[in-house]
Amino acid sequence: MNSLIIKYLEPLRLPLLKKLYKSHYPSTKIKAGEKIIVAEQNSKIVGVVRYREVDKWQLLTGMLVVPEMRNQGIASQLLRFSQKDILHEQVFCFAYEHLEQLYSAHGFTTIQVEELPSALAKLYLRYTQTGKPLIIMQYHS
Repeated sequence: MNSLIIKYLEPLRLPLLKKLYKSHYPSTKIKAGEKIIVAEQNSKIVGVVRYREVDKWQLLTGMLVVPEMRNQGIASQLLRFSQKDILHEQVFCFAYEHLEQLYSAHGFTTIQVEELPSALAKLYLRYTQTGKPLIIMQYHS
């Protein structure tokens, strides 16, 4: 079995990523300009995390590990790779409640909606109005 490789997604492979999301997370829409990091095993994408700009802040979005590869530390490896040059104090994420411990282990702390910049607060409120059980987290180095 080949080892896991964490790297930035080559633009040529974007259609493969869209197919992966369609299979596992169909409501996802990849936006232009996102920073995308993938985990690959045997040249197959098995995990991904995306960062999108919202005004002058970054939103960690679309974290996905394919179901048969979960609980093997892939999400942690994606976050560790992100710490090199993406994660900073102006990075936020809207995490499912059951993932709070994962994000906390990699420098994120839970905050209240009142602490969010207004552009992100509007986005968060829109997401949660659909009933998604999300918590707000901010990265702290």
